[in-house]
Amino acid sequence: MDPLGLLLEVVAFAAYPGGLFLAAMAWITARGAGLARGGALDVRGLAAIAIAVVAAAMAPLPGTPAASLPPSGGATPNLIAAVLAIVVAGSLVAPDPWSIRRRILVAFGGISIVLLGLVATSFATTDISGTPGRAAAAARILAVIAVLVAFPLVVKPQQPGGSVAARAIVVAASLEVVLAIVIPPAQRWPVAPLWVAGLVVAVAAYALLLRVGRAATQREHLSLVAVASVCSIAASVTAVIAARP
Repeated sequence: MDPLGLLLEVVAFAAYPGGLFLAAMAWITARGAGLARGGALDVRGLAAIAIAVVAAAMAPLPGTPAASLPPSGGATPNLIAAVLAIVVAGSLVAPDPWSIRRRILVAFGGISIVLLGLVATSFATTDISGTPGRAAAAARILAVIAVLVAFPLVVKPQQPGGSVAARAIVVAASLEVVLAIVIPPAQRWPVAPLWVAGLVVAVAAYALLLRVGRAATQREHLSLVAVASVCSIAASVTAVIAARP
């Protein structure tokens, strides 16, 4: 890789959308959600942080340095790769045992995300988020809602187990990756900073919702499981319909 490309990759990992930006999002998440401190940072926590940073660096947020990498138009931000990284990072910080409800939510959410690739020409997040049409937009929104509702039930970041830093960073990275699905691609100055500011506000609002709904998510309340499952199924069906010629 050319020196400029290497520098841009370093910036993506160390500053934005990973690194410092991710750390700021994690701080907002920990404070807003009132995450318990938990234990010391161990090997699992370090691995979760490293994987979460990689996932966040792949999120095609406005102004990301990856947009300047070759090929023309920027490096391809593969949604499936980023989601898989989030799943691995989340599994490292999620408590045991895994209930049937949590397994079902992972399966339904994963299917809805994968089927979003049907509405685009590839699994690149920018292709998926930029696909025109009401059905495609509805599929994206439903999939994002499903993941956001299911995430605290599956990962349980508010449970005081493991490092709070690892849990907060995994939550923040997950939000960056998931919310990138509904951010229109190729945003430029002066609009791009507004989208980034909106992302920060969304992360703060989600953190407050985690605080408010702590009891329900800890109990894996059936209503939340139902909402996430229905949204996942609806997103999958809508994506299939949108993909039909």
